[in-house]
Amino acid sequence: MTITSDQLTEGSTAVAINPQSDKTRKIIVSGVIDKLLTNSREHPHGLLVKLKSGEIGRVKEILVDSGVKAEPVVAQIPAVAENIEDIITEGENHFAEFKTSCLWSQTLNRDAILQKNIIQFGTATSKVIIAKSIAGFLNADGGNLVIGVKEIKDTDEIEIVGINSEIPKLKDKTLDGYRRMLIDSIVRVYLPSFVMNRIIDYILISFHTIGEKTVCLLKISKSDKRVFLKLNSEEAFMVRIDASTRQIIGEDLVEYCVTRF
Repeated sequence: MTITSDQLTEGSTAVAINPQSDKTRKIIVSGVIDKLLTNSREHPHGLLVKLKSGEIGRVKEILVDSGVKAEPVVAQIPAVAENIEDIITEGENHFAEFKTSCLWSQTLNRDAILQKNIIQFGTATSKVIIAKSIAGFLNADGGNLVIGVKEIKDTDEIEIVGINSEIPKLKDKTLDGYRRMLIDSIVRVYLPSFVMNRIIDYILISFHTIGEKTVCLLKISKSDKRVFLKLNSEEAFMVRIDASTRQIIGEDLVEYCVTRF
């Protein structure tokens, strides 16, 4: 029977979940829901929740007798998924973000950009948005950025759109050309020089075929230094928080950097 969000209440519902930290997909832990992380009413693989213990995973069962205490679970940051199929199946989370395209803004004029209300940091280039995601992972706990995958927010479903249509837009119309585009027009332009100079330590780029579509995977490591985006005369500090990438400023930024770095 499918479990829906109507059956789950933050702070009181006891559930059994398969934690994201389990790569075998066989471990089940239980506890009380601290936060619902899935926006849709239901999900074929189980609704994503965070337990009060700190574990994050998909609900497999509602525990009717919530008074029965489960074995204590040590709170830990879930492991970053390694396999591309696992990354996509688990959906967007603290360690994974999906983008449909890196070059979509090349087909839009200024009026179209304004009409779509997609201005960020004074610009709407899709490359800036990719740079923002990379910086967010660098400043947080690392993770995976997949280009060519679309998460349909209202349904929590995943669509593989691929980057195949982007290759003809490049000067060098190959996957190596796509890799160089990411490095030369995003990493080199918008990220600090130490990231570019030590790129092998921070960003690994690979390509994977799923069906007839090719997706691009950026495996991003946790940075040992603060990473500020270079945006014209301004700088922005991005961080991956739960399943979104956000800018933090002011006292929040100071506190975060003191704690994190």
